[in-house]
Amino acid sequence: MNFNSFNAFGLWGVIETQEEKQEREQREEEERQQREKRQQEKELHEINSKNEKIEKDEIDLLVTSLGLSSLVNEIVEDKNKEDVLKDNGDKILEIVLESDEDDDDKETIDPKNLTEKKEEEEKDVKEPENPFIEPKSEAIEDPLPLSIFKRRSVPLIDYLCQLHNCAFKELHVLFYNIEKRREIILHLQNQVQLRTTHLHPSKNFIIRCNDFTVQPASIVPAMRGYLGITVRGYYYVKHGFKLRHPYLPCIIEFGGGHHRSYYPLEVISKVNMNIENCTCVFKLLPGIQRFSSENFQKIARNGINTEYNPKRFHSIIMRIRHDHNRTTAALIFQSSKVVLTGVPNVKMARKMASIVVKRMNASTRAANITALCELRITNLKVTNIVGSYRNMNPVAIELIYRKIRQQSQEKQQREKLFEKIVKASYDPTIFPALRLKIKDELREASCLIYISGRVILTGLVYIEQIKYLFDNIILPLLLKFPRL
Repeated sequence: MNFNSFNAFGLWGVIETQEEKQEREQREEEERQQREKRQQEKELHEINSKNEKIEKDEIDLLVTSLGLSSLVNEIVEDKNKEDVLKDNGDKILEIVLESDEDDDDKETIDPKNLTEKKEEEEKDVKEPENPFIEPKSEAIEDPLPLSIFKRRSVPLIDYLCQLHNCAFKELHVLFYNIEKRREIILHLQNQVQLRTTHLHPSKNFIIRCNDFTVQPASIVPAMRGYLGITVRGYYYVKHGFKLRHPYLPCIIEFGGGHHRSYYPLEVISKVNMNIENCTCVFKLLPGIQRFSSENFQKIARNGINTEYNPKRFHSIIMRIRHDHNRTTAALIFQSSKVVLTGVPNVKMARKMASIVVKRMNASTRAANITALCELRITNLKVTNIVGSYRNMNPVAIELIYRKIRQQSQEKQQREKLFEKIVKASYDPTIFPALRLKIKDELREASCLIYISGRVILTGLVYIEQIKYLFDNIILPLLLKFPRL
């Protein structure tokens, strides 16, 4: 027996040829090369991960020092949302419904067309109209909540951007300009009243702007550094309020002694005058057409929530109830003129008018009046807006009245604050409030100022006029003459 073959047999258990030996060595060489390659990739990955971690730590340190962490988080969230939307856009959504009649038949429905199909089915089924039931109001596209129209305050950041006609990202640059900074402080002290917004509505309070901090809210120490945290951390721990823009400065309010209070711009708002109600006028019939006395009485008998007593008042009184326990009264005259009183705001004037028109059309159908054409809204306009404001401190109305009398005598050296005040009257034995007549570009406005700080403004038809008079005349008067 050959010794080599025996050695091969004793080592491997089988006789290995020369070709098989070469293949085995080649496989082992390839496996060794692959192991070395994987080892090199692993080492390279570890080096890259270490470098990325070091860069990330440096960026986080820089972002934290500059107070830009919220901005970075917003960018990351926007990117994640875009990725999710992109993934969802690639998927095809189908809803397969099995019919009740035949289990084998299946129907594929596009979820986007579900609302259209439902609307078609509702159009096919028509319910009989009942003139004695109040018709449902039509849905308004993109309805806005009532709180937006009656908002008593505007965020201070938005107000400053609007005042200086700049973008939000450019606002922080203004605070580094000494002249602009001084202008903003003087404006907030003399012509604006500031109020907190981060607490419960009944616990928010009025503050005064004495200065701005040089450093942002993410660096300024809270409570004079006793707690060892910044203003940003204090509001997060104490009130659970996370600042979205911590790189903006804080408002400083001076207290007794060396006490200083710091308020971020996000928790401060500018107080506005509240729109209580407005009065609107429109006509139901075009031109000089009017209701006959017979048809007018039929409409009154078949009306919805109507009251008609010609001995007491010669118009039909229709009451409309809506949200927030408020009622709007519509006075319908025989000349087809309608006066709406108690409308919450200007935005809801057309909605209230359309409800009156629908009710009137239902009344004419119930009374079988065919001579009249279809009633519509014509020449709708606002005739009066009532605004109110409650100052937190009492007002020295006697000093205001005395100052106005002095300014009326000195016509040449009249202050700008009293230029538009035409008339003032104050007699506490007759009426407890100071009555002012303020001349506007289009019409005169009446203003009542009480000692308690309550202010009522009437006679204007545009909200912009109310804001202008409140910001430039009424509020500066209240801030200049407090009752000490």
